[in-house]
Amino acid sequence: MNINHRFYLFTILPLVIATVAVLIVTQVQFKSLSDQVALTYRTDVIEHRRDELKNYVKIAKGAVDHLYQGKTLSTAEYQARVKQVLSNMRFGEDGYFYAYDYQGTNLVLPGQEWRIGTNMYDLEDINGVKIIQGLINNGQQGGGYLNYVFNQPSKQGAVSKKLAYSEDLDKWQWIIGTGVYIDDIDEQTSLLNDAITAHINDSSVITLLIGLLAIISVFVTGLFLQFSERRLANKKLRALNERIFQTQEEECKRFSRELHDGVSQTVAAARFSLETAQLKQQNDDRADEDIDHAMDLIRKIMVDIRSISHQLHPSILEDYGLGAALDDLGQEFTKRTGIRVEVQRLKVRNILTTEIKTALYRIAQEAMTNIERHSNASLVSISLKLIKDWLVLEITDDGQGFDFASVKKSNKCYEGIGLRNIKERLQFYDGRLEVTSRQGKTSIIARIPQSRLRYNADIENTDIDKPMNK
Repeated sequence: MNINHRFYLFTILPLVIATVAVLIVTQVQFKSLSDQVALTYRTDVIEHRRDELKNYVKIAKGAVDHLYQGKTLSTAEYQARVKQVLSNMRFGEDGYFYAYDYQGTNLVLPGQEWRIGTNMYDLEDINGVKIIQGLINNGQQGGGYLNYVFNQPSKQGAVSKKLAYSEDLDKWQWIIGTGVYIDDIDEQTSLLNDAITAHINDSSVITLLIGLLAIISVFVTGLFLQFSERRLANKKLRALNERIFQTQEEECKRFSRELHDGVSQTVAAARFSLETAQLKQQNDDRADEDIDHAMDLIRKIMVDIRSISHQLHPSILEDYGLGAALDDLGQEFTKRTGIRVEVQRLKVRNILTTEIKTALYRIAQEAMTNIERHSNASLVSISLKLIKDWLVLEITDDGQGFDFASVKKSNKCYEGIGLRNIKERLQFYDGRLEVTSRQGKTSIIARIPQSRLRYNADIENTDIDKPMNK
């Protein structure tokens, strides 16, 4: 899996998971809320119906109380009049009053007159509820409610759920009551549930659309960032290639000058001396001096070739380590320029990889080249030391210096190929470059984190540049 696929995986996948989780959680929460709302609505409506039934029964009892308490006529006549009053009292399409005696005989039942006079004490609904016994018991206890299934007149005798309330007329051993059919409550609750469910579904669709838009936005943003990063990477790659070509050209020019001004001319002089000796030998003249001169030139050629080879890759770095290589670099620099070099070597064994040794050596080479070209110094100090969390290479000269603040502000500090190479070498090892300068002191400080070494070295008194035992 490449970096682009990993980018999309670690950005879009969590967003998809979060969107799905939000949908699931909101669905669960909305469903719970819907059930709670429906239950609350149904409970409130039924409670309201209960209060209405109780009030209806009180109204009915109030309407017949003067008859129930009457003493002028016979009890049978008053009972007949009460039955007539209850039969005529109606509310709504299916609202009526009923009456039973304690034995379960029906006394009043509007719309179902054929049941009047019938003993219904053992009547059960489809769920096994003893209807009449329940109404009588509630009435004898001072009033109570009963849920059962019973015929609904407006539906041509179809059965429906009913809520009834009854109280007693204890002097006559009657119970009277009324009821309401509550199927409409279930229908209204179902409609409320449907409306809430539709709202939940709409909210889920909106949430899903928002999630999809977020995912698409992340995807498009990722493509844009990928395109921008690719353009920037290509730009940096082109700049890097250009710097590499410039460096190669400068190195080629330098070695071309070295070969042309040094080795090539020395070879030409050696060839001229050998040709002169050859001519003298042909003329029977002594050619010892010319041969000796040619041998000196050949020895100088060998020295020059070794010097060029050493500049390309110093074998002392691998054979004896970084400290010895820095000593040798300083000695050659002093021999070539006359500038004195002091090297302070670190005493810790085997903490540097070959790559870091090479990088630090090249950094020192670049710094010494800049000193030779620009500083007019008489003393150079090279120190390699360990401080807290860092390996530090510091190269200081006592030359003329420069106004580092203005140079840095104009960003010219890193235009030179040398310092730019130093910075890029350090960046490869997560290092830092610090440059300070004033009259009489210029310092180049290269830092490499201790975490990039072979181990976090803190033991002194052994040599940093001893090679590891094979």
